[in-house]
Amino acid sequence: MSTNGNTNDHARFDRAVEEAFFLLDRDHNRSIGPEDFCAIARSIGIELDPNEALLLVRTALGEQTDETTRETTLTVDQYVTLMLRHVGSTELNDELRRTFDALDRDHDGRISREDVDRLRRDSDFFDHLDDEQYDLIIKELLSLGTNGINFDQFVKLMMQ
Repeated sequence: MSTNGNTNDHARFDRAVEEAFFLLDRDHNRSIGPEDFCAIARSIGIELDPNEALLLVRTALGEQTDETTRETTLTVDQYVTLMLRHVGSTELNDELRRTFDALDRDHDGRISREDVDRLRRDSDFFDHLDDEQYDLIIKELLSLGTNGINFDQFVKLMMQ
């Protein structure tokens, strides 16, 4: 692969990781803390103890500095560094596949409005959005296909 290809792959990876960060940053304060990890875990049916979530954040920060930290949140730059250290493009594709599969609630190979509505109803995944923001997500989803989006469309959307 050419150097330019590697640069483009790296830039796409960075964008995808930043997008993942902003999905995790549920209160939009440009940091991810234990409460964000707990909310995401709850949305997929896992009860994560807040102290375990704090340990997760501090472990991630400690890996970057090799020192004990009192910080309790990850910034976008720290998150990107962490992902670059631990996730390659194959792992990113696998993570996108797992995310897609979790959103595809009826497992028909498409994320439809019904899937997203069911996720909103059955979990607190979208609780941080008001109705207008939620409708924008639905509008974006339907702009890519009236029956929802397939995995390839989902990946393109996440990479934008």
